[in-house]
Amino acid sequence: MRATLIPFFLSVLARIPAQAQGVETKLQFEVASVRLNRTGMRGGSMDFSKGGERVTMRNMPVGALILIAYQITVRQLSAPNELLSEKYDVVAKAEHPVGKEEMLRMLQALLADRFKLVVRRETREVPVYALTIGKNGPKLKRSELPESATPRTPASAGGTEPSSGRLIFKNESMPDFAWALSRTAGIDRVVVDATGLKGSYDFELTFGRDRPSEPGAPGLESAAGPERPSIFSALPEQLGLKLESRKSPVEFLVIEHLEKPTGN
Repeated sequence: MRATLIPFFLSVLARIPAQAQGVETKLQFEVASVRLNRTGMRGGSMDFSKGGERVTMRNMPVGALILIAYQITVRQLSAPNELLSEKYDVVAKAEHPVGKEEMLRMLQALLADRFKLVVRRETREVPVYALTIGKNGPKLKRSELPESATPRTPASAGGTEPSSGRLIFKNESMPDFAWALSRTAGIDRVVVDATGLKGSYDFELTFGRDRPSEPGAPGLESAAGPERPSIFSALPEQLGLKLESRKSPVEFLVIEHLEKPTGN
């Protein structure tokens, strides 16, 4: 009886996915082209297809690609490497549509495969700004659009700006908004989302973009300008949110190895 059951159990195990057996399936693009951009242009672009299977980058620095692949801010990247400023055109396609987390893992695999990227993660207790809800509650409108299924990028999370100092956010989650605030001039720390708000929102924000200062700092009015408030004043006034100074554990990415990409 025992001898007849062994082949049966073996056949069952063979049908169990590798991930369920504790072996993580490696995610990677089916095809990928990586080429040095020699145009000398200043700006770059990055676009994820709505179907979730293709990513196209034009004139993108390697450093920016790493930030997007690991969804961190520039302050969380420890990388004194001259290759980070080199710009590339990347076109990569998955075998089938994938979700946001899968796409990020595929971008990380692309960096490891083509750029031989090796990183180390470190968690440090550092001063941050926590994005929290003000005493009178948030002034945000729920977005009617479905939540974005693609990774955050500066273009998608940073809002559109029809005029200087006025940002329009569509379908913005609070983690993405905190990430965008971390890149704002005058914000000298990582911003972490502590609002507890789920879903995505539509809102506008107007503030002085030149040299906004923390409340109580000298020269606040001259920094923000007489007509536009600082980012620290604009958030509670316009959105019912605020930035609180505190210490918090933050994950940092240390680059241990990076080299010019291999051929296509």
